[in-house]
Amino acid sequence: MNVQHELPPIVLSENDYNRLLFTARIRQKDNYTAYEFLLDELRRARICHPSELPEDVVSTNCRVIFRIDDEPKSRAHLLVHPEDLLWPGAEISVTTPLGTALLGLCVGDRMPFTDGGTIHEVFVEGIGLRFLDDGSTLMRTPGSITRT
Repeated sequence: MNVQHELPPIVLSENDYNRLLFTARIRQKDNYTAYEFLLDELRRARICHPSELPEDVVSTNCRVIFRIDDEPKSRAHLLVHPEDLLWPGAEISVTTPLGTALLGLCVGDRMPFTDGGTIHEVFVEGIGLRFLDDGSTLMRTPGSITRT
């Protein structure tokens, strides 16, 4: 019996949405499957002004803490646009299957994704630092937000 679960809702800032839509349309011919997944996620996203993006939502330029499947240890990486990728060991491109699956999720959400024909599920455990478009950093400490 094959049971399909409803996908979690996702929220994107206008900036991420516009930049990713452009990237997906331009690069779709290079890797149709990966960019079709990104376009599907963009189609179902709720779009908001960057200042209205909830604190617990994964966006580009934020550090996300997550687990894949039933891994015993959490991972933490910065989610970035592909052209901003500098440190592949510490960053994940939003255009990879994992990066697309993480985009727009809330802390506590689970999302399936396919990587090389294998179906996985990512679970978002937390959000770390979020770097804003103006170059400043939104720092999170329990109960407060500080902009530097």
